[in-house]
Amino acid sequence: MQIEIDKYMELLDPEIEKPVTKQAFSKARQKISPDAFKALFEMTSETSFEEDAFGRYKGWRVFGIDGTGLQLPKSSDVLKYFKQAQECFCPLARSSILCDVITGITVHACIGTNKKGERKLAMEHLEYFENFKKKKDLIIFDRGYPSKQLIEHLSVNNFKYLMRLPKGFNAEIDSCNKQDFFVTISGCKVRVVNVILSTGEVEMLITNLSRTFFKTEEFQELYRLRWGVETKYNTLKNKLDIENFSGRTAITVLQDFYATLYLSNIVAAIKTESDEIICESNADKSLKYEYLTNENILIGKLKDKFILILMNPNEQDRALLFDKFMAQISQHRTPVRPNRYFERIPKNSSRGRCRVKKTL
Repeated sequence: MQIEIDKYMELLDPEIEKPVTKQAFSKARQKISPDAFKALFEMTSETSFEEDAFGRYKGWRVFGIDGTGLQLPKSSDVLKYFKQAQECFCPLARSSILCDVITGITVHACIGTNKKGERKLAMEHLEYFENFKKKKDLIIFDRGYPSKQLIEHLSVNNFKYLMRLPKGFNAEIDSCNKQDFFVTISGCKVRVVNVILSTGEVEMLITNLSRTFFKTEEFQELYRLRWGVETKYNTLKNKLDIENFSGRTAITVLQDFYATLYLSNIVAAIKTESDEIICESNADKSLKYEYLTNENILIGKLKDKFILILMNPNEQDRALLFDKFMAQISQHRTPVRPNRYFERIPKNSSRGRCRVKKTL
């Protein structure tokens, strides 16, 4: 932490004489409300609601909702705030995001105790999204979310949705051999689409999208878009290191959580623009693969460059610095190899569970 503080202060004022200690920094940040970081994050998400800010899939804006556990630093303050037992060896929080699966912009995020279920957090997303939703918005859920209450809520409030069903959720659906049919759940007319995967597994999907909008054969590709949420968590956890909290209090945990989400939206917005530059430059080339921005390099370069751009007092100079940054980033490209398959790690696997973090 001291190295990072020294680097930042040198960027701020190369002639600074008196260094800022990490103890002074840690004490001062306790006076800053996490709501400030939350407001910055929400500013990036609400700006993305502007017309044509989102990507489209056949004219639809497509979103995904998913939750995950976050490993927390162990301290009495953190354990108390997140309602963990004092003897807890590996304290966890429950977080959830509503994400645009095409651009990677996180629209809304929640963090709470590990005892708070994913469906309850999903309801918070839907309440927030109520003010922004449009007719051609679709929200995708995985098979951990279906419930009669959630299906009824989505239908009554005119949310278009697509969910994967677990086996045994509904006897009528399990017993029907049709590929595309309708059933009634809690008084709501629901369309069921059975998708046969390349592995032979049958993927049961339910939706309130009519056949006017999407044909049966389009649903495999449509549901696959949910992978954008998994990709977002990969960025948050493995590239932006959201679980590597820089303090041991509840305030610092919340500050880091929303600051990382803010940064991830900046990364997503820059990557979207850089991807467009790459696509335009490759438009006339005959390439084996599609190429997109290397996100790892983007994140690495953004750390210092973004601060320098923001700190520049001259608006014209800021624009020139940003254009130069975009030109550099768009040169770092990675191929997109379609139809790659990775084995899914079961949720009850010991891999990826509580681990000892590196200390600064």
